[in-house]
Amino acid sequence: MGKYFSDVVEQAIADIYYCYDNTRAKAAEAALALAVEQGDGDACYFLSRCFSGRFYHWEYHPFEENDRTAYELLCKGVRLGSAASVLGALRRNMLTPALREEMPFSSLEEAWREIYRKAAHGCPFCQNMVANAYYYLDIIEIEERGESEFPDRSAWEDWKAEQVQKSAQWYAEAFEGGMGIAGRGLRAYYQEGRGTRIPPDQRNFLLTLQQGAELGYPDWMFHWAFELYFHLGRKQEGLDYARRAAEQGHLKGWMILGHAYRYGNVAKQSFSKALACYEKSAAFGNDSYASSQLGELYFLGLGVKQDYATAVQYLEQSYALDSDNTNLGMLGVCCLLGWGCKQDSVRGRTLLTQMNCRDSQYKSYGLGRMYAEGIGVPEDIEKGVRYLQAAGDYEPAKEALKQYKKSIFGVWRRRR
Repeated sequence: MGKYFSDVVEQAIADIYYCYDNTRAKAAEAALALAVEQGDGDACYFLSRCFSGRFYHWEYHPFEENDRTAYELLCKGVRLGSAASVLGALRRNMLTPALREEMPFSSLEEAWREIYRKAAHGCPFCQNMVANAYYYLDIIEIEERGESEFPDRSAWEDWKAEQVQKSAQWYAEAFEGGMGIAGRGLRAYYQEGRGTRIPPDQRNFLLTLQQGAELGYPDWMFHWAFELYFHLGRKQEGLDYARRAAEQGHLKGWMILGHAYRYGNVAKQSFSKALACYEKSAAFGNDSYASSQLGELYFLGLGVKQDYATAVQYLEQSYALDSDNTNLGMLGVCCLLGWGCKQDSVRGRTLLTQMNCRDSQYKSYGLGRMYAEGIGVPEDIEKGVRYLQAAGDYEPAKEALKQYKKSIFGVWRRRR
């Protein structure tokens, strides 16, 4: 028997939460599945987390999400008397009155005391659980507290603020003890604060990012690199951390390196190197910015042969992840005119006129063609020409303008 859980569970925690090795993580998942079959309630909880999505692991975890399986495992863990399962179900709002009746604990507080004891004795995972209970105020239900116990609303709010404040130290201990994802709670605590009683703390927010990077966590190397490169003006340091993060598996580190090559910041400008970096970052399918940049490079033929079909593929991938990070002007032009995809004037117009479609020469070109040629809208040559002129030195816009001239009455007409 391990110090805090069974040997199998303790090894699984180490392989899933205290390192960033996906091969070890998958082996741990298989070991947990066997332990579940043998009736290990805590194994049920940790296996349920494997099916619970990316918020329960580092960003590039190897597990497949399955909410139903996660729920069934969590319920089984509660019934088998796993305190971790009880608090996990409470945190996920799955501890229904019926399920609570089936747990072998006399109260939530009894399960809480078991996890708290393990946290106090140094278990980083349990320290993170305790921190979450304080930060998200699950402690209210655990201790069965209520506003009626306090002299006034202000005193009740003060008590809740005190509970949230307790989370910071527990997150910090878990973070320092080897649990990288505990830094998420610590970052949120300092970056966002909580109401008027706990204001944001920019200094400690940055120190958290730096600490995680110095502890060697790949995800925190990336977050610290992002701040250094984009916000703090320390680009070379940012690139160094970005490269370390990328080489240790946090693929978004390549995005920062790609940006440096794309725009010639610190690194010598190289579109081909930028392309290679962006492709590595976009490969996992979770980096909308890298996908958007790849779309732009293929659209313009920078560092690669111009290829509208590939540009559309990457721009659509970016749009599916986060439309705000997508060059909607380029995607809108492609849809409107059928460049690299089936022509769809309705979608093209929708993309070009969305509020988050930033003004650009591509947006102006698309709207110019749309109005001047009446693509999906009533023809309005004068309006179209104004947009084409706004596209500046974009060569396709200059070519399109050659089709129009002003009449002696000052009205724009199509050349015959």
